[in-house]
Amino acid sequence: MEIVRAWQYFVFVFIAVMGMLQLIATCHQLKGMLFIRNKPITVILSIAAIVFAFWWFFFRDSRIDTVMRSTGVEGAQQFTVFCWTTFTALVVTLIISSLLHMFVYRRREGTGQEERLEGAYQLRYVSWFEALREAFKGRNGSHAGTRHRD
Repeated sequence: MEIVRAWQYFVFVFIAVMGMLQLIATCHQLKGMLFIRNKPITVILSIAAIVFAFWWFFFRDSRIDTVMRSTGVEGAQQFTVFCWTTFTALVVTLIISSLLHMFVYRRREGTGQEERLEGAYQLRYVSWFEALREAFKGRNGSHAGTRHRD
């Protein structure tokens, strides 16, 4: 009988979360988080990644019927691995999409934004690296042009 290892659960969650993050970024038009800028292709690949992750983890070798009921990852271990894997997938997504934005999608299109957005909404127009750079510039520079929302 095969025992489910923590690394297998890590791979499952990582692939599923990466697919979900790309799907969410596509639906909410967060261009700064996308790996591929083509919406239909991103949707198809995201759904395929999620389906593949579930298939690989649960249905490969009939794991859902035999192994998962008797030798799964312990509850506390599963929670810890899930939290760290989700955080890792988010960071990896932000880094990869920022690098792609810097080197592949470099200024192909203007942002077309009139008003500067703050927080996570900046990812609609710029990558995570660019948003961080602007945030640190704002802290070190003057805040005269900053408009607060009520």
